[in-house]
Amino acid sequence: MPQTKEYLSIQYQVKEEQFETAYTAISGYTLTGIEEGLDTLTFWFLHDHSSDFQQKTVAMLTTVFEQFGVDAILLSAAIIQEKNWNAQWEEQIQPVYVNERIVITPSWKAESVTAPMKIIINPQMSFGTGHHETTRMTAHLLEQTVQPGSFWIDAGTGTGVLAILALKCGAAKVFAFDNDEWSVRNTEENLTLNAIPPDAVQVEQADITTIQLPLCNGITANLHKNLLLKSLPLFHRSLSAHHGDLLISGILRFDTEEVIQAAQNASFTHIQTLSESDWIAIHLKIK
Repeated sequence: MPQTKEYLSIQYQVKEEQFETAYTAISGYTLTGIEEGLDTLTFWFLHDHSSDFQQKTVAMLTTVFEQFGVDAILLSAAIIQEKNWNAQWEEQIQPVYVNERIVITPSWKAESVTAPMKIIINPQMSFGTGHHETTRMTAHLLEQTVQPGSFWIDAGTGTGVLAILALKCGAAKVFAFDNDEWSVRNTEENLTLNAIPPDAVQVEQADITTIQLPLCNGITANLHKNLLLKSLPLFHRSLSAHHGDLLISGILRFDTEEVIQAAQNASFTHIQTLSESDWIAIHLKIK
């Protein structure tokens, strides 16, 4: 009889603002899944039935996180027997109503929900299902800000949800990029699910620390604080010709004053701040 498939589940304590860096760190390794929790990441690997697989894999993850500067604390490691993961996962992912106009839903729930702007997102290992506060708040700001016919950039696109929403709000074109290959693939799949014309969105795998951004009317950037602060000059150059709008999130509430002050020092004007739970989203504009 063939051996029953087994999976190695390894959970680390990782701050949410370091999730993106953690994904980059393990992007070269073969996983079967990643589960996000409250400041936790659980990584799933297909067990090869070797006696030292668990020990070697934990050591590999711990080492690569140290190399990328991810503060990861090992919480647990366990061998799990195969079961119907897809059914369990699909049961957990439910539609999210951002407001009375916007709903983000997986494809298997799409027929049961209605809203003027319905965005179908089938997440893989990417961030952006609408269940996190930062995605919802940025979606609110996008709806208020996007002008018909405008050109937007979605920096760190994740699942592509904000790029799709920008188009549904009236943008004519979006440039979406992410440094993670999984995110780029997932974004392309979600664009197809939402019947987005191929010429409306350009999707690219790129690193925000090296990319040269085109001139645009608006930028969404749902990233962690340190990366946002380093990228303010880049965003300013891209937005300056059109006195454009910058919508940023991925920022914890206690960092509000620091981020706003840094943005003002970079010649942005603070328009408004939204907050939900421990997170904030900020609307800035070129002076």
